[in-house]
Amino acid sequence: MNSLAPIALLSFLALTNGFSTIRQSEGRFTTSPSFLAGVPSRSHQFVSSNAILTMKVEDDEIGRLPLNGDLEKRIKCNEEEDTSSFISRRLALRRFATISAVTAATVSSSTSPFMPSVALAATDEDLEKKVHISASWKAVDGLNSLDKENNFVSFDLSAYKAMVGDASRTPFFEKAIIQRLNSVPGGPESQVVLDLGTGPFAFFAILAAQAGAGKVYAIEASKEAAKSARVAVKQAGFEDVIEIVEGFSTEITLPQKVDFAVAEIIGSVATEEGAYGTILDAHNRFLKEPNKASNWIPSRIQTYAAPASYTLHNLFQPPAFDWTKLNGEPVRFNCRDEGLQLLSDPQLVEDILFADITNSKYAKTGNMELKFVIDEDRIKDNQLTLFEEFRKNRLGKGEAEKMAKSTGQSLSGIALWPRLLLDGDEKIQVNSRSYPNGGHQKSHWQTVLPIMAATPVSIKGGDEVIVNVDFDVPSDVLRPPSYKLDGEVVRT
Repeated sequence: MNSLAPIALLSFLALTNGFSTIRQSEGRFTTSPSFLAGVPSRSHQFVSSNAILTMKVEDDEIGRLPLNGDLEKRIKCNEEEDTSSFISRRLALRRFATISAVTAATVSSSTSPFMPSVALAATDEDLEKKVHISASWKAVDGLNSLDKENNFVSFDLSAYKAMVGDASRTPFFEKAIIQRLNSVPGGPESQVVLDLGTGPFAFFAILAAQAGAGKVYAIEASKEAAKSARVAVKQAGFEDVIEIVEGFSTEITLPQKVDFAVAEIIGSVATEEGAYGTILDAHNRFLKEPNKASNWIPSRIQTYAAPASYTLHNLFQPPAFDWTKLNGEPVRFNCRDEGLQLLSDPQLVEDILFADITNSKYAKTGNMELKFVIDEDRIKDNQLTLFEEFRKNRLGKGEAEKMAKSTGQSLSGIALWPRLLLDGDEKIQVNSRSYPNGGHQKSHWQTVLPIMAATPVSIKGGDEVIVNVDFDVPSDVLRPPSYKLDGEVVRT
């Protein structure tokens, strides 16, 4: 058993300024905003009821490390936010490479309170035939962007900029909007358009107006975003075409019905931003022909899932780090982050057709069971990728091999991410991860990973991961969706 890796990391974190400064507000510990290197995330701020260690993202995941015991006491909770105190996973690994030069004898003789009871769970765990895994959370859990007056997920300006600047998203929406406007005999000027959740830039509303739409109703629930949207519309010169309507769409009555709707209200779990309730209401009240797929952009939204391994879950172990303190609250990753690796082919877990919204809850009943088979080839590929990642971060070859093997042969939870089909023919697609294999790629959306076991579960090729899915997606937009995954790893 090699205990050097986690001990060195924990010692480094305890004895340096590696702890992020955390501001306590209203009884909760809130971290400063962080950005994904070149890819700000859709929802990138976090809240937790427990003290946590937050690691800034630099082409990596937003890591959240729950502290326990004496470690928790060492966190300084200041009144002011301090983004300079964040450290990245990459930086932690690089500093670990230096610290790992300390001899094993010296480290093992330490009486430090940071000494873990296990080193790498994937290698030390007793191999039971079946291992229970579970996680449950609400859509707003861990999102500091939760509007404090209204129980829904909202965003700051940087997140909106990330959405607009996402080259894997925005050009495809533009194509779908222009295509839809030009598809009718009367031309674009005959079309009345609805933009649900227009945001501070009224981006899609202005795009529709520029493409010739006769009238655009742009609804925005956030007061500040609606105010900014009016400024954007005025600056663009479309005040006569675009009407900004402030409030929840479910509480608004439009003066006329619309020809088609644009609704980019899709979360990293597709339904987490209230898409189901919003579209259900719009379907019943706003569209002239709501049952036509071509009258919705997107026309269909999906969430895919796959079992995954996670580097930090392997590196940071009890008793110093207690992952159960997250209470199911998921870790959110940059979709390019190699610290998360999929262990089998993805499967569909949410599938909602806007034109047939009443029959598209898909997973709400809790009767869905997913069965994944761990792919040995993926494990091998993942281990190679992880080894290269560890070597880039200056770990010695031997240590990198051990870490890559341990992480690659472990399961931390079920990863989730969204996919959007924009047009009625489903030819214009937006993928946050590559389709259909779930590979890494650039996106402002995140990959969501609920940690489903206190320590990583060791796995091998051919093992089965059987998970019952219970997603409660309410029609009331003021009640956040809740998600539960419960199952077991069955070793073959």
